[in-house]
Amino acid sequence: MAENKILATATFSSVIHNNEICSEIVKWGAANGYPVKKAKLINALEGYVGFTPEYMILAKRQPPIPGGWDITVEKYEPETRFIPVNVKVVTDGNGDKHYEINKFIMKMMEEYRKEGLEIEVGEAFSEVYGSSVRDLRCTGHPLLVDGFEDFIENMR
Repeated sequence: MAENKILATATFSSVIHNNEICSEIVKWGAANGYPVKKAKLINALEGYVGFTPEYMILAKRQPPIPGGWDITVEKYEPETRFIPVNVKVVTDGNGDKHYEINKFIMKMMEEYRKEGLEIEVGEAFSEVYGSSVRDLRCTGHPLLVDGFEDFIENMR
């Protein structure tokens, strides 16, 4: 995997605690031209992260002395993946068919969008192993795409 390009760096004070760092990332990003909607702990990156489809803001704890947080804004190569999601076939009063996605999945799609994953729902449907599916086009950091795909797999 190619090295991410550093766009900006900063240091946060040691008075910012773990339970406050996510909101501080969002505020700092908005104030410095790197807006993110949400940040959360990502164990695989060993820090708190806010994503967009183009860059991420990463906050990592400094050693106890001097304390505080190292902040980096990193540009990364986004990944695009098509993920099939099961749909329910609904026929309306005119005999037209519609392909509805489960409401819980729709809610989780909104959460992943807040986390920085771009999700587009395909119009076409297909049959896969006897189930009706629609493709979701997901673009973003590979960790977010993997997490969303795992969620969809577990919903099947």
